[in-house]
Amino acid sequence: MLAGVCLLMLAMGAVGARAAAEGQPGNGPPPWLGLFGVAIQPADGTVFTVGAKGLLMTSTDQGKTWKQIPVQLREGGELFQDYDLYSIRFSPSGKTGYIVGENGTVLRSTDSGATWKTVASGTTKNLMKVFPIDDQNAIVVGADGTILRTADSGATWQSVKSPKDIILFDVSFTDKNNGWIAGEFATVLGTTDGGQSWNLLSGGNTSDFTIGPWFTINFTDPQHGLVAGLAGDVETSEDGGKTWKPSKLPDQSGTYAVAIDSANKKVWAAGTGGRTFVQSAGGQWSEAQRTTFNDLTDIALAGNRAVMVGLNGTILLSDDAGEKWQVVQ
Repeated sequence: MLAGVCLLMLAMGAVGARAAAEGQPGNGPPPWLGLFGVAIQPADGTVFTVGAKGLLMTSTDQGKTWKQIPVQLREGGELFQDYDLYSIRFSPSGKTGYIVGENGTVLRSTDSGATWKTVASGTTKNLMKVFPIDDQNAIVVGADGTILRTADSGATWQSVKSPKDIILFDVSFTDKNNGWIAGEFATVLGTTDGGQSWNLLSGGNTSDFTIGPWFTINFTDPQHGLVAGLAGDVETSEDGGKTWKPSKLPDQSGTYAVAIDSANKKVWAAGTGGRTFVQSAGGQWSEAQRTTFNDLTDIALAGNRAVMVGLNGTILLSDDAGEKWQVVQ
């Protein structure tokens, strides 16, 4: 299972090339490039996406056109800036941003994404997801039980012990104290002290290789959360992640990203084959109209605006809370 999941995630970034000319606007990335993370800057609505081979792109017109931002991931010229970037997130104020990826890569921005600088993470493990709690505090999770924590806007990072030495795929917080991590073997970890320590809440049976991973986790408050993974597996919790109840998707579709749209009372799930599902106020899941057959890897929401990204340069846009989606060509 460990090797298989590693291959699954790393295969997302196996192919890639530089986007069109740096700083020059275009419709989107090349169709052979994998995109793994997307974020909407809270302050001004600028959209950012990251992907294979050190790709960082931004859009100031709600995703219609994009330009590449060059980043220095390690010493050397452009050909050496080839680490895959898996996740990008901004703090609630939008001032502080983080990008994490392959080989322990961490970039931070303290000017709302205008500039990005690489900072030492203290690890060479692949880093899968970052969650900024506020402008100063953030948590990063990754391979081999890696958990990193910062309390100074990403200037320095400290390693935090994980109860399980497994791949940790996602992290979610509802406030400065309460957070959760999802990983292999249907593992859910929890913290009540802002990420300084973590406890095993559920799953984690590393001797049973029939148990699939949770790829994504999201909580709306300290009690109510949702996890999702392979084969349409979705579970919900009403007790802070201690116990979980199944809530199957309409089809056996692997889910890589879940986003909770509190404003429109919807939950979005996206993953393999471009399948997207939406749960409305009634609690039932239904499949949304498919606009791509490429795997979808991340979702960003801001009011009625929504952006999804995925493999082969896939970017999907919606300006009506997901009623209709447009493919960026």
